[in-house]
Amino acid sequence: MNNQWRLILDDDNNGYYNMAVDEALFLRYPTQKIPTLRIYGWHPACVSLGYNQVFKTVLKKNHPFDVVRRITGGASILHCKEITYSLACSAADLDLPVKVKDSYGTICSFLLEFYAALGLKAGFAKDIFNDALVGRYGNFCFSHREHYDLVVDNKKIGGNAQRRNRDVIFQHGSIPLMIDYDAVESVINDTVTLREKAASLEDMLGQQDIFLLREKLAESFAKTFKVKLVESVLNFSEELLAKNLIKNKYQTDEWNLYKNTTEKYGYPLLSA
Repeated sequence: MNNQWRLILDDDNNGYYNMAVDEALFLRYPTQKIPTLRIYGWHPACVSLGYNQVFKTVLKKNHPFDVVRRITGGASILHCKEITYSLACSAADLDLPVKVKDSYGTICSFLLEFYAALGLKAGFAKDIFNDALVGRYGNFCFSHREHYDLVVDNKKIGGNAQRRNRDVIFQHGSIPLMIDYDAVESVINDTVTLREKAASLEDMLGQQDIFLLREKLAESFAKTFKVKLVESVLNFSEELLAKNLIKNKYQTDEWNLYKNTTEKYGYPLLSA
């Protein structure tokens, strides 16, 4: 268990930057061994696609939003008014279980603490819904429930996704301050049950101070895992890698739109 973690509090940034920095933290962990919690936001609004999603199936035509593909699986999200966290670490840094599904439960326990600090009684979907209502995928992340998704008043609040490389674990998650339901329905296909299944902090609590929420999120992480968070920034190596990833990966249609498709080139593209 690593008792000291780096905390990066980022400003709102575009989707290309956000996903490039997240991947840079993941890729640099094996050589640097710096367990990191990053908290950030999005501007302008951006759609993120899950690693294996096909954009033509998921997204409607002629929408006004940027699109970026994540290195993690799961379904798409329209990121707008939200707090996003990411963490890069080893299993030993948090004493995580070996099984991926179980590790979600351990990591997401700090979100239970966060919502409790706001006066909300959150639980895991697996403990609230029967098996027939858990594990069904859809195009939009907040419209389907995985076992360790967070649920308040029978509605999913946010979503989380993970990527692993041997012992290195990367996870990021979305905590919606507000969901623009009309905008989501205008850009993502098959979201007809969105209002019945999803909720935001504004739906539950009214408008909140984002800076206090970010502070509470970091405090909840430190309390849950009994670690010290030391505020810092990206180092030179991470900045350089992130810039390279933005230019050569996250700003390209080859990655964001055409990964693993034959539509543009007539043959499958290699996965990054």
